[in-house]
Amino acid sequence: MIASRFALLASLCFVTAACAEETLTVRLSDAAWNGKKVPADQVCKKFGSTNAASPALLIEAIPAGADALIVSFNDETYAPMDKGGHGVLRYAHNQSATAQLVSVPGETDNLPAGVVAHIKHRGTGWSGTGGAYLPPCSGGRGNTYTLNVAAVKMQADASTVAETLATGKITIGNY
Repeated sequence: MIASRFALLASLCFVTAACAEETLTVRLSDAAWNGKKVPADQVCKKFGSTNAASPALLIEAIPAGADALIVSFNDETYAPMDKGGHGVLRYAHNQSATAQLVSVPGETDNLPAGVVAHIKHRGTGWSGTGGAYLPPCSGGRGNTYTLNVAAVKMQADASTVAETLATGKITIGNY
């Protein structure tokens, strides 16, 4: 199971810009997230948060033909949770040049309409919870949390990525 997740991540080619033709502009659109420090109430349940959620995002410069946006949540300080370790979400996209991505609740499989778990988070042993997205969960050790966004064209069956059109990255904060 884990090997297939890594193979899927490698095949998507969205964690680096090496395969992308263009660069996305990614901005935090939630005032609580400043890109420097993770908000105290937006960490995993293990460290006291009860309603943590991912930051809302504004994505710009989305190329024509993109029918989905894939967001990979990473802890760059802790290798086992880097490269999508905190979850990989797929947002349906209407092929416009901009998109406002809604916040997603942490540690649950109950996601907003138009959002699916592309790959669930890998921290179940550490956090004690499952779900699509795991909020920052380092216990305040100063880890750096980032996310990668890929504008993609999905295969006709919507199960796999046919082409990565553009990528972008942003730091969401340290915790």
